Amino acid sequence: MFKKLRDFYRRNRVYSILMIISVVCIISIMVGIILYFINQTNQDKYGNRLEGIESIPINSEKINEIEESIKSNEKVSSVEIDIKGKLVYVMISLTTGSHSDAESIAQASLEVFGDDIKNFYDLQFIVSNNDKEVEDNFPIMGYLKNENAVIRWTNYVIGE
Repeated sequence: MFKKLRDFYRRNRVYSILMIISVVCIISIMVGIILYFINQTNQDKYGNRLEGIESIPINSEKINEIEESIKSNEKVSSVEIDIKGKLVYVMISLTTGSHSDAESIAQASLEVFGDDIKNFYDLQFIVSNNDKEVEDNFPIMGYLKNENAVIRWTNYVIGE
């Protein structure tokens, strides 16, 4: 078998060299692609956007305090807080009320969050209404970017 390969190489020297170069290139490309995807999976999901999050943690006690503060309003039926990276989702369900009630409840909850949390985290408020007789369109969403003082509310109206 080795003799056959040597004879093939002598008769097709140029093609043999090109095949060896092609095989080496294909192997190096495959290794490069594999290493690229392995490095992608080893990196953090959020990159370096979460730097400093250890210095301003939101623990379960703080979450319970915020939830209880929001639930103290008689128009609120339930509150759920979900933290994903630097985003804090606050889902509020009202028993009755209008858009202005929802906005005032969310704005009042900002006092409980504290300045350090408001300056580091982005807050997303999602307010729904369980009362079917209310003419306002729900759910509404509000967003407070870190270091801002005012919640920005959506103007999207369903059904118009």
